Amino acid sequence: MKIASAEFPDESARYEASIDLIAQHVEVSQPDLIVLPEMPFTPWVFHTKVFDQTVWDRAVKEHETWLHRFFRTVQVPLVTSRPTNVGGKRLNQVIFLDASGEVQPLRSKYYLPNEFPAVEMPWFDKGDRPGEVFDLLGHRIAIQLCSELMFAEVPRKLGANGANIIIQSRATGDHPRWRAASVLSASTSGAFVIGSNRRSFDRDWFTGGSWAYGPDGVLIAETSDAEPIVTVEIDSACSDVAKHQYPLLMYQDYPEGS
Repeated sequence: MKIASAEFPDESARYEASIDLIAQHVEVSQPDLIVLPEMPFTPWVFHTKVFDQTVWDRAVKEHETWLHRFFRTVQVPLVTSRPTNVGGKRLNQVIFLDASGEVQPLRSKYYLPNEFPAVEMPWFDKGDRPGEVFDLLGHRIAIQLCSELMFAEVPRKLGANGANIIIQSRATGDHPRWRAASVLSASTSGAFVIGSNRRSFDRDWFTGGSWAYGPDGVLIAETSDAEPIVTVEIDSACSDVAKHQYPLLMYQDYPEGS
């Protein structure tokens, strides 16, 4: 399986060019799946302590519009997240856009930050605790969104639940904690980790940096200013092997972290 991980700009004026660049990369690399950052299709508006219904409605609508625009141009299955309304709740919902362009909801963000510039508690309700693994494109895939990376016990659970790939879509700066979390996620789950981050150009909030780590925690590929999208090939057999090596073998003697 080939997975492309892309940065995406914070500024809506840059969306068209970014989508076209992704399409060009896809034409050459032919990935089976693309991973985009957390809620990519609206400028980051979730930074105020007061909820604004008009701003929320616009963010929801922008994602509906740009998801269709993206798929018309790229036409490759996609994993990302979107702001959406479900059962009276406002959620940051992980979605899988399948090969026909249909949106399949997966899970919603549970661990919400409340520190500038990610002041999410006034904007979102809690979703689902991360733990579920999804069968997508013939692989066992799990998803963590941004601040959920800071709960280090989760990847171990995802690996034990059979995940071969963990997708980590973010909207973050470049503090070393984010890379460290991805390395630890791979090492403790025995899964490939695919991270994707938003990049700001007009403010200093988000710094890009999308990457792929192997099940041993070794870096496979990462993006840069000059190369905002990379494609890696995933062999799930490598994940199966990692789940029978250190440190995962040790976990069998300490179920549930006992």
